[in-house]
Amino acid sequence: MSSKLHYIVETKFWRRKIGNKLDNLVNGIDFSDAYVNTSKEFHDLSPIKARKAAFNHYQSIIEVLYEGLDKQYTNDYQARKDLQYYLNSDNDIELGNKTKFKITDDFLNGIEVYMVVEKPLKGKEIKANGKYCIHGIRYVDYIDRLDNDLIENLENLFAENQYYEEFNYPTEKEQVLKHFDPIGGRAEFYLQTPFDWDNFMKDFDGQKLMKNGSL
Repeated sequence: MSSKLHYIVETKFWRRKIGNKLDNLVNGIDFSDAYVNTSKEFHDLSPIKARKAAFNHYQSIIEVLYEGLDKQYTNDYQARKDLQYYLNSDNDIELGNKTKFKITDDFLNGIEVYMVVEKPLKGKEIKANGKYCIHGIRYVDYIDRLDNDLIENLENLFAENQYYEEFNYPTEKEQVLKHFDPIGGRAEFYLQTPFDWDNFMKDFDGQKLMKNGSL
């Protein structure tokens, strides 16, 4: 017998700088060994244990990447900047006049934690057998712009908490309550991750980033 949800950690990143992708392809240089693409699942009758194992695995990957930079991990906020070294191959193309944007296949890159659910949730866009990201560090085209995926992660965290409450799963003090009024939300329970939502709300105070809140 298994729980109604489990977790997956997926990685897609460059283990080293590869230079110009197009030149490599034209010259027949194989750089496939430079790309890391992994997926590891975590199951337990108590999903909080699977969740902790997933985040421990995630953090071990982050720290190994920091070793490659000859630096030490300090916090999630800084890691989102430092680890672009592995996520951005510097092969993007910038387009646009007033509003700049970039085109690159690096948009697929990231180190992410997903929850996988068996059942849909009432009132939330969560489908049976769906996979939903609750935390991750991804390629970003402009480090000073809003990463819209963060709001989706946050909504998924609220859905995850609803699963724990619906099936009476223990949270082992991982559950926290936070007021998301500064970005258009309300008070919400969720299970904590390394992401600093307090500083995020300070940066985007007054912007209605959230659709709604539950409390």
